Amino acid sequence: MANDAEMMLEVEIFDRSGNFTDWTKQVILALRQKGVLDYAESDMRVGTAEEPDKKKFSNTDSKADGLAVAIILRCLSKSHHKQFIRSTAFEVWTELHKLYGIPNTEDLVSNILELFSFRMDPDDKEGRASAVQYSNLLDKIDFTAFSSSAMANLMYLASLNKHHDLVHLEFAKKKPNKLEFDDIFNAVCALSDAHKKQQAYNEKISVSNF
Repeated sequence: MANDAEMMLEVEIFDRSGNFTDWTKQVILALRQKGVLDYAESDMRVGTAEEPDKKKFSNTDSKADGLAVAIILRCLSKSHHKQFIRSTAFEVWTELHKLYGIPNTEDLVSNILELFSFRMDPDDKEGRASAVQYSNLLDKIDFTAFSSSAMANLMYLASLNKHHDLVHLEFAKKKPNKLEFDDIFNAVCALSDAHKKQQAYNEKISVSNF
C-alpha cells in the first residue's frame, strides 16, 4: 500500500497557506488514478444485520480506504498527520473541507455576481471560447460545499444593488453556511427605513429653509 501511495501523480503539499480548491483537484486526480476516490467522497462502511448502527469495512474496503488515507496524508503537511491518524478517508476529506474548503461570503458573492453577469461574446460564433470562460467561472464556486439554503442566501446577497453596500459589508465576513435569510432581509429593511428617515429629514430641512 505504501508503494501504491508513492507511485502517484505529483501533488503539492497543502500547508494551510495554499489554494485549497486547486489542491483538492490534484488530490482527486491522484485518488482516481488509484481507484479509491469513492472512499474519500462517501462513507463506505456498512452495518451488519446484527449491528446495523456499528459500521465496518470489509477486508477489501479496509485496504482501499487505507490507501486513500495514505494518499491524502501524503499530500498534507506533517502537522496534519496526527490529527487524522485513526480517521477514515471520508472523515479526513470531510474535515479538511470543513476547515479550509469554504471561502468567505464576500468572495463568493463576487464570484456569483460574475457568473450572473456572464454573457456570450457576440463574436463567438462557435461558442467554444464562451463555454470555456463560463466553465472557469463555475470552477470558482464549489456548489457541493453548501446547502441549498446557504446558496439561496448567497444569491440573495448577490442580487442586492449598490444602495445596499452596507448590508454586503455586514455579512461579508460571515461563514456562508451561517447566513440566515431573515437576518439579511431584516438588514435590508432596516437600511431602507434609515434611508426613508434621512430623506424625510432632508425634505423637512429643505422646506424650513425655504
